[in-house]
Amino acid sequence: MKNFNEMKKNILYIGLIVLLMVTSCDEPIELYPLDVPSAETFYTNEVEIQGGVNACYSYIDAYRYSYLDPGYSWDALSDLVYSRGNSFTIGYLGSTLDYTHGYFLGLWRRMYQGVARCNLMLEKIEENKDLIPDEKVKQFQGEVYFLRAFYYLRLTNMFGDVVYLDAPVNSVEEASNVTRTARAEVLQKIYADFDMAAQLLAGSEVTALGRATSGAAMAYKARAALQNNDWATAATAAKSVIDSKQYSLMPSYETLFTENVIESAENTEQIFSLGHLVEAGTQTQYVRYTASRALGGWSTIVPTQNMIDSYLCVDGMDISESPMYDKSNPYDNRDPRMRYSLVLPGDLWGDYIYETRLDKPETLNAAGETVTNRDSYNSTEFTSFTGYLIRKYFEFKYVENAAQCENPFMLCRYAEVLLTYAEAKIELGEIDADCVAAINEVRGRSDVMMPEVTAGSQAEMRKIVRTERKVELFNENLRWDDLKRWKRAEVVLNRPILGRPVLGDFEGYPDVEFDEYGDPLYDVASYIPHPSTDYRVVLNTFFQQRDYLWPIPETELALNPALGQNDGW
Repeated sequence: MKNFNEMKKNILYIGLIVLLMVTSCDEPIELYPLDVPSAETFYTNEVEIQGGVNACYSYIDAYRYSYLDPGYSWDALSDLVYSRGNSFTIGYLGSTLDYTHGYFLGLWRRMYQGVARCNLMLEKIEENKDLIPDEKVKQFQGEVYFLRAFYYLRLTNMFGDVVYLDAPVNSVEEASNVTRTARAEVLQKIYADFDMAAQLLAGSEVTALGRATSGAAMAYKARAALQNNDWATAATAAKSVIDSKQYSLMPSYETLFTENVIESAENTEQIFSLGHLVEAGTQTQYVRYTASRALGGWSTIVPTQNMIDSYLCVDGMDISESPMYDKSNPYDNRDPRMRYSLVLPGDLWGDYIYETRLDKPETLNAAGETVTNRDSYNSTEFTSFTGYLIRKYFEFKYVENAAQCENPFMLCRYAEVLLTYAEAKIELGEIDADCVAAINEVRGRSDVMMPEVTAGSQAEMRKIVRTERKVELFNENLRWDDLKRWKRAEVVLNRPILGRPVLGDFEGYPDVEFDEYGDPLYDVASYIPHPSTDYRVVLNTFFQQRDYLWPIPETELALNPALGQNDGW
């Protein structure tokens, strides 16, 4: 049994306060952890309150576990991204994992640390509001309400029914007697917090990178509703963002995910973003994990063949139907977002022609000289398992310091809101001009220009919008929650996850087929030879009766058995 002090640390981390370097609310969020102050004597003026509000942002990046960071690689839980060397994602959770795994505890704790900070700051703002200008009070409260809802949304998506706390807990006895609240009830409280944030932040001129805004609150309310199949609320919230005219699609998908564009005041598409800073210890290792071996990277987080095959041809048809698809030139005539998002064989990437084929021990550099191909399977088994790389969010400036990446990531952007609105309308059976226009606006970006869609049956439109989400939002960490809410996880995640053939040729393999939702089907038993020594295949295992929710961590159950465990764990 843990001693009293350890118990105080473990029970939801309530009462833990870490002050961050005080910055103006007009400045981007840069998080600097300092010493732990006393909440009893601190937070008594505007400067200190501002620092406390900043602290509430510190757990947005959730929990870093090896290559599985919710900030940039959670699509590796799905069929779209493969994370080599990470047993947590091979076969998804796998039969060997249980409620003792540290990943679950890390996520649970960090989200509740965020909740605890938000509850404390709402209390402190209220206590000291007479000492702070009214507009600052509204700004502070609005940001904190948004963040509390943000953390609870993640908790409910991961764990289902969760402990709901809207005020600080001041004793071990109080904390050890809490119980879980039904997910549906917590969802209503999430909506209320997002509504309150939107109201308080309406008209605010604070739009700095990483700060919560009224638009972000409504966009996240739309996301929360969509992830819980509350179509009417999702449609209404998304429409409010659209009608606000605060956001619009940027003209170029190719440059949208670059650091310069994300940090630009001219970026009209980003709604909520997460910054990173080496000095604050919030940097990422994104370039290390995604870079080619030739560039000194590890090639551990890579796109799958399933993702490659999901990109339509430029005529709007999938590769099983389009006459434009050529198996000998499989990357030609495809949705432009494929090349904007991925590094494909034959691309000049950095200083080298990228190619993983076993029979290509040499490649060309940018000067046209023949050099050793460090990405070939001939050179190393630790190259990209799938034969592809992720281009999205990759910044060459960090190649020399690949574990110290400071580029920000957009956590929510306007294209998602448009697709949320369209999907909600489809599920409501309201397939009208506005619904179709939202999809076509995303497909019609000036450097994408995929063919417009027309209104069809609910089944036809459902396939269109789901495919569009997969392509448009690739590697933006939404696919896992999409598969769960569609009840498709037990289908898609029990299919083979493929990589490119080791020799790079597709002609000898059967044609890809697609199911009614646009997801690829592979008959791996018919590949010759079988089991394939050429095509890279991973077989996932998703347990339908268990894996839709993650387990309540062992440590929390030991401290408070009344929490109960999710089914199957």
